[in-house]
Amino acid sequence: MTKSEPTISYSVTGAGENLLLVHGGTGSRKHWIRNTAALAEHYRVWAIDLPGFGESPDLPAGVDSDQYIGYVYEQLQALAFTQEPFLLGAFSFGSVVSSGLALQFGERLKKLSIVGPAGYGIKRAVPIDTRSMRSAGSSIEAQNEVMRHNLKAIMLYYPESITDEMIAMHRVHINETRFDSRPISLSPQLLTNLKQVGCPVQILWGEHDQYAHPNLDERMQLTQQVLPSASLAKIARAGHWAQYENAEDTNQAMLDFLKS
Repeated sequence: MTKSEPTISYSVTGAGENLLLVHGGTGSRKHWIRNTAALAEHYRVWAIDLPGFGESPDLPAGVDSDQYIGYVYEQLQALAFTQEPFLLGAFSFGSVVSSGLALQFGERLKKLSIVGPAGYGIKRAVPIDTRSMRSAGSSIEAQNEVMRHNLKAIMLYYPESITDEMIAMHRVHINETRFDSRPISLSPQLLTNLKQVGCPVQILWGEHDQYAHPNLDERMQLTQQVLPSASLAKIARAGHWAQYENAEDTNQAMLDFLKS
């Protein structure tokens, strides 16, 4: 494969400095569905589907979690804008991937903005209460209830955020996910990488982020110890998927950081 043959699926909108958006696990570039238009008023926004997700191809045989970030880096070389300085926004599992990309892109990466970071390697005493889709059998109604329960447990804090449109999007995400992101998300790789990242870093959490255990304040303190220069903030009225549940405040926080 040559650099002129990109395989990563993406959408691009807007004009100006290039901003790459990387989604979370069991997702696609639609994780940024409420953000791309606002960000594209200021930037040329590239929202990608990572390999093994959405409309991007599966990973080649032999590429596992240990090689995943390196493989993503190789695929991104086919997008010409990555050869010049650019900005990067990342969500959840994508934050771990992007922290590894930051080390490989080096001075080409100008700023890194993260929402709902994973990659802390902190084991929960009590796992998040999720349900298996298999328990719903073939009933669409039962499947929707499982998805509604899981979205409330993992992604969105307020029940009213989980609309029929959201359920339909999540069903597509489940069906199109072919890579298990959990080994990367549950590793301590984000903290390891942040110690070495050279560009300015912003990290945002929904104030009710379900992943920020043992609690959000301790998670923020740990992050500040690892990277004292990082800009840390909470997004009000949001759970883990803050850029969806409170898009207005998240968009503004990202723009304030990226434009500063």
